[in-house]
Amino acid sequence: MKQFKQLLPILSIALIIFSGCASGPQLPAPAPVQAESAEWNLTLLHTNDMHASFVPERATWRRDRAYVGGIAALQSHIDEQRDLSTASFLLDAGDFMTGNPICEIETDGIKGAGWIDMMGQLGYDASVIGNHEFDLGRENARALEKRATFPLMALDVYNESGKLEFPDQPLIIKRGDIKIGIIGISCDGLFDVVADKRIKGITLIDQAPLIRQWAAKTDSKTDLLVVLSHNGLEQDQVLAADLEGSGVDLIVGGHSHSRLYEPVKIGNIIIVQAGAKTQNLGRLDMVIDKDRIISYKEQLIQVVSEDRTGRPEMEQLVSQYTAAVENEYGKVIGQLANDWKRSRKRESNVGNWMADQLRIAAGADIGLINSGTIRKNMMAGPITLMDVEAMLPFSNILETFEADADLVRKIVQENAQAAVDGRHGILQISGLAYRFSIVDEKAIIKMITVGGEPLDSGKIYTIACPDYVVSKSDVYFDSES
Repeated sequence: MKQFKQLLPILSIALIIFSGCASGPQLPAPAPVQAESAEWNLTLLHTNDMHASFVPERATWRRDRAYVGGIAALQSHIDEQRDLSTASFLLDAGDFMTGNPICEIETDGIKGAGWIDMMGQLGYDASVIGNHEFDLGRENARALEKRATFPLMALDVYNESGKLEFPDQPLIIKRGDIKIGIIGISCDGLFDVVADKRIKGITLIDQAPLIRQWAAKTDSKTDLLVVLSHNGLEQDQVLAADLEGSGVDLIVGGHSHSRLYEPVKIGNIIIVQAGAKTQNLGRLDMVIDKDRIISYKEQLIQVVSEDRTGRPEMEQLVSQYTAAVENEYGKVIGQLANDWKRSRKRESNVGNWMADQLRIAAGADIGLINSGTIRKNMMAGPITLMDVEAMLPFSNILETFEADADLVRKIVQENAQAAVDGRHGILQISGLAYRFSIVDEKAIIKMITVGGEPLDSGKIYTIACPDYVVSKSDVYFDSES
């Protein structure tokens, strides 16, 4: 297998110059049980999936197109909400990395150190390691954990020695007269969404039995027991059902980018999530009595940044890293003649173009790129390195491999079936064309060509793609139809 050491973002940047060219579900929830004129005695403030969004962005969905998000404005809103609370604590549900070039800037030998320093200024009580914390590898994730001034938890992630990769016990904190237990877990589908080599040697422990084990040790010592999870809303609902009767009261979630304006309640367990990219701050007010939540009320506070400033130390960090990012990534490198619109279910112009460039750069017969690696649409106009980093934030490597006609057929069959049933995002393709029909929700392949010629059973083809696609060959190349 031949490797090209250029990262995909760098490859794309170079090629764009010559070109002409997890939001998640918003599910309804049962109305919360609320006390009349409730006097809340505990407030949870929560974030998730911030993806290093440390500067605000214009909210094109708002009529006033105000700027929303950013770490300084988030700090201002958090401070304000703390002042409005009897007692409060602050949690983050992971995927704070990947999405802005600040994660690529190295400080003291750690990529993303400036961003983790900013998070420390917010006064988090705890966060969890999500899947994107591994995008720069295990060593960098561990270095971030050591640098953080707050616990980064993942009690289900074990290393080669059978020991926990990150802090090894739940956290117990006290706010007012209330003791809060926090059990942090990572992403149940970690191996499905992270390239294998970035988490090589890691083992995941089954979450529900693990949480029950810790809950049995922690519940009697606390008044509120919280699971901090990066599973996504759908899986958290499954987990909540499995944890009924365990003593767990609340799941603070991430991964699916779900904006829950009201909590989802499964049995006696409440689930909250606050969207993504520092655009919202979740606030859950509760009355805690006799080891349970008597009443509650959730709201999502939009982090409007206009007329908001952070504390001086935060503003200094934001200015420092804004200048560093702008200096390295703010240069205009080309003009895009037409809008680029991505799609996970069908071929897209940006997906086809990127697959073309991978194929051409590698001198391959076929180019493939997974739709999920393209993270942002791009409008016609000037292009900067920042735009490319936002569109392709992952440090993937271009790889080539050889495939006979049978393997090409399997890739085509799986891709067509994924387009039919949505089992995963399709691969965007170059140099390869096929036609299929649908019979009883089954993709029936009618024709395959490579380079405009019919697929040749006696030929070996060279395929170029990101290393992530190769590592997930069981998904993209040959999963069960």
